[in-house]
Amino acid sequence: MSAVINPTLRPFAAPEAKGDALLSALAEVERASPDGCTVMRAVRDGAGVLVDFEWVFANAPAERLLMSRSGGKVLGRRMLELFPETVHRGQFPLFRQVLETGQPCVLELTLPDVEELWLRLSVSRFQDGVLVRLQDISPIKHSERERDSQLVLEHSGRLEAEALARQQAGELSAAREKLIQSERLTVAGQLAAGVGHEINNPLAFVMGNLHVALEQLAAVAREEGTTVADRLREPLHALEDARRGAERIRVIVKDLRTLARADDTRLGPVDVHAALEFSVALAMPHLRHRAQVERRYGAVPPVRANESRLGQVFLNLLVNAAQAIPEGDATRHRVTLVTRREGDSVVVEVSDTGSGMSPEVLSRIFEPFFSTKSRSEGMGLGLSICLGIIHSMEGELKAESEPGRGSTFRVTLKMSEVQVVSSHASARTVADVQARKRVLVVDDEPGIGSVMRRILGRVHDVVVLQSGRDALALLREDDGFDRVFCDLMMADLTGMDLYERLAEARSECLSRFVFMTGGGFTERARKFLATVSTPRIDKPFEPEVIRALVAQAPMRRGT
Repeated sequence: MSAVINPTLRPFAAPEAKGDALLSALAEVERASPDGCTVMRAVRDGAGVLVDFEWVFANAPAERLLMSRSGGKVLGRRMLELFPETVHRGQFPLFRQVLETGQPCVLELTLPDVEELWLRLSVSRFQDGVLVRLQDISPIKHSERERDSQLVLEHSGRLEAEALARQQAGELSAAREKLIQSERLTVAGQLAAGVGHEINNPLAFVMGNLHVALEQLAAVAREEGTTVADRLREPLHALEDARRGAERIRVIVKDLRTLARADDTRLGPVDVHAALEFSVALAMPHLRHRAQVERRYGAVPPVRANESRLGQVFLNLLVNAAQAIPEGDATRHRVTLVTRREGDSVVVEVSDTGSGMSPEVLSRIFEPFFSTKSRSEGMGLGLSICLGIIHSMEGELKAESEPGRGSTFRVTLKMSEVQVVSSHASARTVADVQARKRVLVVDDEPGIGSVMRRILGRVHDVVVLQSGRDALALLREDDGFDRVFCDLMMADLTGMDLYERLAEARSECLSRFVFMTGGGFTERARKFLATVSTPRIDKPFEPEVIRALVAQAPMRRGT
């Protein structure tokens, strides 16, 4: 609808000529005013809806202030024509509000393209429009800005001086040590993620081949009699020692990968016993010569927590316990780990028989930067940070201590509503185990394919491909595989890309997928794994797990 001017208040160039006595009187008074004054009347559409304002009067100061945008006189010009941005900046809605409610208002603003010009607008209703008085307050604003800047500088300087005066040398040292420790943890996490991934691939086929060799040599020893068994005994022992060594490497890499996930704050079901054992393994260099570790584990459900961050809290508590005990008398001292269930919560206690703490020290141990340790002992995560981590998991961390009788730190966490379910259930039936099946292995690491063929090839038909693109081409033509083991991260076409492309053409085979990973997750990989229900196994894997997954493979259509 086209906009029209209210016929009773149409604009005019000379107010006196139109007989508008009120506007004429205003014009006479304001012509000599040093401040700007302008009157704008409402412009309404055919339905009477306000769509704009039109200038019907402006004294000389107002004309000068507005001329930079109007290019000349403003009389007869419309507000949104000259200042379309006023809709977004709020002036037009504010003028409309004054007209509709009759409530005057005052606002301060700068004109577009004239940032150093500050105006104070006093807006009031005038007939079917608004009267706006404009005052140039730029000198006042510039003075205020300079004064505020000076006050801010003076205030900041005073605060900095007071902070420096209050800061003690011990607090500065503690802050520096915490920063160094934090940087070390960050670097260690980054190294752990990368190194763990690179180790897990070769470790997977080393452990797999050792397992196959042990199985087959043991079978030969049983079948060929005593003489052969005696000759094979030493090689079997050597292979078993090598397998145990590889298993130790696997556990170390697993712990490193847990450390690498320290920046992941997501909560889920966590086995507190597994978290404690992870922390004990890392703290053992501190504990070994000071105390014996005693475990009093109860039957407790998983808790709602973050595995890596909870492990770091336990590690800090264990290191603190060790440092409270003098070296050289490990047989007399104990660090005791207790777990129990209390209602809908799980309680974990870390107790030591060390020197204990005075009431004064005990009351401050959770304060930031407070420490009784020497610099040589390091600052660890700090109990204040541990407290923050436990609070982020909606838990509690409390301490009890008595000089000469040791200390007890108590962590209380809520039970997880999601229970941990084993991902490696046994085969459904004996027939499932014995049935010969077709298995596809997709991994760009040749050693993985070789060991998978050795683990499964004596019972099943195994096809090995080292390219995601080759696997895509094969599965588009032949999806008759009972189980597909696919590496998650490959150079040419990732397991994620393969899965997504097959979802468009061969979605029925996706239920038979199992992803393999060495632990080098990208952000995309994390999000992908969180959205699909496909089983996942971590390298290095146990041969029994591989065989069980093949035995559990869902039935193919037509079989």
